[in-house]
Amino acid sequence: MALHRFQKGELGHWLRVVADNGEPGAEQTEVPEHVATALETLRCIEAGADGRWLITGKGRLALRMEEPGAIHVR
Repeated sequence: MALHRFQKGELGHWLRVVADNGEPGAEQTEVPEHVATALETLRCIEAGADGRWLITGKGRLALRMEEPGAIHVR
């Protein structure tokens, strides 16, 4: 099984989509199956009880590291 090769900024983009989809009343944006599989393999997301994707602790960390103010970016 080949993993999706994320381009610069793409990991953060899809994690943000999953996070936004989890907000109450949010318009749902489709996450491509190959991207969801890659994020799940990386343990950045997991399936919730209702079948929707949820961000894991590792995924939240990856989102924080993508932010412009992250300590490693300074």
